[in-house]
Amino acid sequence: MQLAILFAHNYVSIYDVLNKTSQVIRCEETCILYGGSVSETCQENLIIFSGTVFQEILIWKIDNKSCDTNKSMPVLHRLTGHKGVIFSVICDPYSRFICSTSDDRSVRFWRVTEHENSRSNNVNWQTVKIVPIKTMFVHTARVWKALIRNEVVLTIGEDSLVCTWSLSGDLLNKTYYKAPIWSIDVSEDYTTVYVGGGDGSVYMQPLENYKSPETISLSSNDTHNFPKYISYLHDGAIVVFTELGTLLHYNKEMMHKNTIDLTKDRYYIMQVSPDRKLVALASRDGYIVIYEDFFGTLLQRMESKIMNSQIFSLQWLSNNKLIACGANGLLKLSRFIKNDKYDNKVIAECILPPSRERWLTAASIIHTPTSMLICGDRAGNIYVYKLEYKSFHSDAVIEKPIQTFNKIHGKMGVQSFCIFREKLITSGRDGMLRFYQIRAEDTKPLLMLYKQKMPMDWISGMLKVNRDKLNEIQKDEIFFIFGFRQVEFIIYDLLNENVVVRIPCGGGHRSWDCIISHTKASFAYIKDKQVHVHDLSYSLFPSCPILQNGFHTKEIRCLRYVRWCDGNFFISGGEDCTLRISDVSEYELKRNAFKNVGIFNGHLSGIKCISVIQLYESTFRYLAFSGGGRAQLKIWGINIAEGSIYHHQDHGREINVSCSDVNSHMLYGQNQFSKKPWQEAKQSCIAEPETRYMDIYAYYCHFERNHVLIFIACADGYLRLLVYDIVSNNIYLKVSTKYIDRCILKMHVLSHESKVIVLTMSTDGKLRFFDFTDVVSKIYEDANSGNQNIINFNDIPFAEFSLHQSGINCFHFKHMHEDEYLLITGGDDNLLSVVYFQICISESNKLSTEILSKWSTASAHSAQIVGVRFKDEKIYSVGIDQLFITHKYVYSNGVICVDILNQVFTSVTDVQGMELYSETDGDHVCIYGRGFEILSV
Repeated sequence: MQLAILFAHNYVSIYDVLNKTSQVIRCEETCILYGGSVSETCQENLIIFSGTVFQEILIWKIDNKSCDTNKSMPVLHRLTGHKGVIFSVICDPYSRFICSTSDDRSVRFWRVTEHENSRSNNVNWQTVKIVPIKTMFVHTARVWKALIRNEVVLTIGEDSLVCTWSLSGDLLNKTYYKAPIWSIDVSEDYTTVYVGGGDGSVYMQPLENYKSPETISLSSNDTHNFPKYISYLHDGAIVVFTELGTLLHYNKEMMHKNTIDLTKDRYYIMQVSPDRKLVALASRDGYIVIYEDFFGTLLQRMESKIMNSQIFSLQWLSNNKLIACGANGLLKLSRFIKNDKYDNKVIAECILPPSRERWLTAASIIHTPTSMLICGDRAGNIYVYKLEYKSFHSDAVIEKPIQTFNKIHGKMGVQSFCIFREKLITSGRDGMLRFYQIRAEDTKPLLMLYKQKMPMDWISGMLKVNRDKLNEIQKDEIFFIFGFRQVEFIIYDLLNENVVVRIPCGGGHRSWDCIISHTKASFAYIKDKQVHVHDLSYSLFPSCPILQNGFHTKEIRCLRYVRWCDGNFFISGGEDCTLRISDVSEYELKRNAFKNVGIFNGHLSGIKCISVIQLYESTFRYLAFSGGGRAQLKIWGINIAEGSIYHHQDHGREINVSCSDVNSHMLYGQNQFSKKPWQEAKQSCIAEPETRYMDIYAYYCHFERNHVLIFIACADGYLRLLVYDIVSNNIYLKVSTKYIDRCILKMHVLSHESKVIVLTMSTDGKLRFFDFTDVVSKIYEDANSGNQNIINFNDIPFAEFSLHQSGINCFHFKHMHEDEYLLITGGDDNLLSVVYFQICISESNKLSTEILSKWSTASAHSAQIVGVRFKDEKIYSVGIDQLFITHKYVYSNGVICVDILNQVFTSVTDVQGMELYSETDGDHVCIYGRGFEILSV
């Protein structure tokens, strides 16, 4: 058994596995390779495809019969055309096909042609001709790899796309994933594609879903009667309402069943009930007619006049409730009672506030436990009305909403509402999903949490699908987002964070419907005055599309541990500008997995630091303060609750995390006028660049529960202090002081007896102690009186330790005795420093410090140290050299000594820090950087 290995210097090593010997065969062209492959066309000859840095593809052959160690193999063919380095080149000898990908974002196809009289299955590479077929530019970033399987070509790129091509160069499908795609493979039976992302995620998707869907056109005999509305019924049948008022009924085989003529009644709006068994139509004269699908036949069940004006919009609230919008924003909520026939009863009336386009676009009813009507209008506003059915009189009209969200989805209108996992989700034409917590309050039942941008310009609908797995109690839950991006219809899986369907349909300005059942998914739309139906295979939605969850797509800059009940959670931030909450509890780690329970956007630049506090009595259990680039500070309110518990082999659970984007503060504001200088003649643009927040400490006292003091270490050398009022949700700058012109990397607030001491660590390697006791007392006094004026602080540090030659990257404190502390620091100079010091308070109430013992070493790590922690009598450290070291320290007779106990290598690259936490089975340390790794210590 032999193994052929292609190296980056364009030579091949033939390794004999049994004899453990190797033989090196070189190509006559010596160059660096960025990609390549080895093709075994027969047992004796190997063909090498080399992708060089010189934009060429070299094809050369290894002849084992005449192989000489001193002889280089000649180049048989040179393929040129790419404008960048070659990342991959593969060949399918059966189809005589070559595919190459490059740094120039292109995918190139080549055809291998032989002489006409050649009938051999083996390719004679000395005599063949290789001609280019097609060049495709669909990827918007570097294309890493290509695969040829089952007469289709799969390509992956840095742009998070997996593209599927036919051998003729036609694009069959594009699948979007959240992170850049680094690896791809196909199962041996050619049925499943496995995709690995740059965030550590592993997806699986059936290969059969890449086939182009079949399109069926439904035509009408009347060429002037064009379709206006289309909808699916519960059995897969389609109803089409035409421009002239004709209702057409087609069965699921797309055969025409019957026609209902409504041309004389001026009906012009059609809506189908949530269970897809009732069809409601509204007229310009205020009438509503309802048809029921009764064993495949549409039967009229009710016709009633509910408006004295034209009905501008019609929405189903449930299977027996409708809401209609008339002139001047009048809303009428009707209930249909089924006796011998359907009876209509108006149970509530509301009035939309005046707006630019005063009609309803979305509606839903929630119970808190009183009934609340949620309405969205064409101007992008959301209104909440309190409904009282029992005390309702026919002449009573609810004129004012109890809660209003103005322009929540811009000015293009609200599209849909959906309740998912005890949260209300709203969507609009701004491409945003907004999440709200439903509270049992009569004044403000909705608490705005956060928003999430979807990979589409126009969100048109949402669908929740619950499927029970066979022989299991656990439910498989899927939440789909329907929308449009340019001319494509998109189905996005919110939980798995990937686009599962893209269909070119012409855009969102058309009637469409999508139904997903247990057997199929189907999409119908109107285009070119005809109805087109795409029947999609249900294998688009596999039961387990994610084999491994992904994490941050870029470097993780900060990570904090939070324990709730018996659960462990990480709150992390990184260069991808997202805040993540992850469940790393014992149940998840037993399966070598973790769960993302929340991903929150809002930062304009990367997140550098996070501080978390637990509140005593508040709406939220935790407050998280995150900061980073562009001098931006964000405040997040977090509640963690345990929902429904499902039993699946081990005890699993459903975690309900509620995170609210409470407030945001920028040091110099948005500076919006600098983007549009033509709007105002006189402007005061801020020329000073925005600093970067390097570290945050949230100071929260038990005796002052309404205010949080936020200490921020800044890159411009300033130490800033902001005050956050929990009750009024107001944040303002209170102190801004600068002692030395050096970037402050780390800081800490130490409460020693009655003193508040602030410690700063900067790029000059010095630790400075500041007394903030009087300032903190003054801040609390001003906060309670409403005084927001800035306080001047010019005190010099009462102590200063020179610990490192350059920046201090990490630290950790340990309280030893009454006034004695142990400090460990790690820096850019590879130095690990341990300091035992004492804080003294004189009779005049002055502070001072004294170093009792000091120990340091620069030989433990070979690169910068980025994480240190104390635990009992041990010290843990980690550096950019990916080395995690366990030390043991002893303090005896006034001298501290440290010895190395153990060291292991971590698989995390570009290490940024570590977090230590305890579990029932022992202590664990989480090392984070490009990904994270949890080690037991």
